[in-house]
Amino acid sequence: MPATLSTRRVRREAMTTDIDAARQGLLKFIAKKGGSIPIRDLHTHSLVFYQAGHQAFSQLMEGLVADEYVTFDDGDGAFRLTDKGRALLENQGS
Repeated sequence: MPATLSTRRVRREAMTTDIDAARQGLLKFIAKKGGSIPIRDLHTHSLVFYQAGHQAFSQLMEGLVADEYVTFDDGDGAFRLTDKGRALLENQGS
């Protein structure tokens, strides 16, 4: 394997999103923003801090919605932290 391909693979693997850290970080960020944040702002935060591009962000948020830690309001395009999400953060000392 040429060195350039090997180097690219290592870089890509090093930038792989840490799913658990990203989920916790996104929940904490929503809480910090008062419990509600527009999808665009949360997506930008996700990309900058967790290297979670569009597909990874979608999977992260779908998981958080499925776990009932957040809801998504199509009307205003915002994610909202649920009581269950708040309780999770409180139990972790956040």
